[in-house]
Amino acid sequence: MLVFLLLIIAIYIVSRLILKELFILLRKFFQSDFVVFSLVSLLFLPGTIIHESAHFITALLLILPVKSMTVFPKWDENEIKLGEVLFIKKDFLRAILVGVAPVFFGIGILFSLFYFHIYPANNIGLNIFYAYLIFSISANMFSSKQDLKDLLLIIPVILLIIIIIYVFNIKINMNSLNVIMNNINRYIFFVLLIDAFLFGTTKLLNYFIKR
Repeated sequence: MLVFLLLIIAIYIVSRLILKELFILLRKFFQSDFVVFSLVSLLFLPGTIIHESAHFITALLLILPVKSMTVFPKWDENEIKLGEVLFIKKDFLRAILVGVAPVFFGIGILFSLFYFHIYPANNIGLNIFYAYLIFSISANMFSSKQDLKDLLLIIPVILLIIIIIYVFNIKINMNSLNVIMNNINRYIFFVLLIDAFLFGTTKLLNYFIKR
């Protein structure tokens, strides 16, 4: 679990760095902030749709009224917010589960891409498309610092579940669980490598391309 959390936090940090470099790069070609914001939003759109859909679906499943949902960007406290789902928070646990839903939805989709050998493919074009999709999904698993805080807040809930399992002596196949977690961590690490490569690429482009 610790390795998983560290990988997720690393992806969050790298994705924010990529976003910063993208803004710097695009501003070298376009003077209009509207054009820059629109292009960045378009690049992140697949991940944004999955992210907000995860919030929306989880809120509905937990019987929390949803007031609105949007995948259109806006500025909030000096950072771009690519989308938003507003729902009524009735209690701590359900609010946290809705908050972390995009992480688990995103991981589920990324896990499926690797586990079912969809990526890497034999076609270069498909590999480029899937790499872009992986970046967009992973970068949008948490679109704000609050999403990351929600993920950290779920740790006490997990500890409570572990205590309940121990107290009531609930039998779990730990070998199978370890295999699943090892696979998830391996795939998430590969996602981190893709994001790190994209960060390095945008950083180099910004270095060589002068205004």
